[in-house]
Amino acid sequence: MTPLTTDIAKRETLSAMIGAYTTAVADVESAYATLDAAQKRLRDTFLEPQGYRFKCNDRDVYDCGKAASDQVNAKIKRDAWNAIVARMELRHALSIKRREELDKQLREGELPELTENNVLAMFEQSAANVETYLTEAVAEVYEYLRPHNSQHKTNTEFAVGKRVILTWAVEKSWSRGTDFRVNHHRQKYITALDNVFHMLDGKGTSKGYNGTLCDTISTSPDGIGKTTYFAFKCYQNGNLHLEFLRPELVERLNVVAGGNRLNKP
Repeated sequence: MTPLTTDIAKRETLSAMIGAYTTAVADVESAYATLDAAQKRLRDTFLEPQGYRFKCNDRDVYDCGKAASDQVNAKIKRDAWNAIVARMELRHALSIKRREELDKQLREGELPELTENNVLAMFEQSAANVETYLTEAVAEVYEYLRPHNSQHKTNTEFAVGKRVILTWAVEKSWSRGTDFRVNHHRQKYITALDNVFHMLDGKGTSKGYNGTLCDTISTSPDGIGKTTYFAFKCYQNGNLHLEFLRPELVERLNVVAGGNRLNKP
């Protein structure tokens, strides 16, 4: 079972992306060097008594040399890594905790140089850890589906059953033609739930940024519908009633979350 897309691992695709990035970085450096030279020429020629410095933009930023190009290229590097990670669909395979750690790393952490070898190394490491990622994601979803001290008889703290009621999971939608949408604060859990069932079924991860279940809820005209793995009904009080349509996957979820080793399909 491989929940990571292999498109990014194709040499021709990866080479094109790295090539475009490398060329863009060089172009930015060249452009800022040209702008810096023009600024210096103006400063040397127009010797104004008041010390006018010939700003290179309208934001009172005078530096337009290497320091400026380095700042721009650092942002381009983060954007490129974000795009590659999204193309790999790596976030979908991770637990919520690991996903948040990855996003923080991409947002503000130290990033490796963007090379084919580094991208392939990330892909290979991720593919090798698929089972670990799945086990961690299952554990999180398992806890989410067994709310402690729940007032609903459908829910149980001991194991995931055929149905579950998730509180504050949905809210009123203001989009024309739909009644409900997934609550923003619960979206990561609903997406994780969807991904876990896809992976348990050996189907990779759910498609789309938010996943099939979130998208189906958000496009349902009356808050009632089904996907391959779930039948759902949304309520005005924010409750989401889910019925699991694949009992063998629920059983597998309980087994994996119970600490037993996942048997590969």
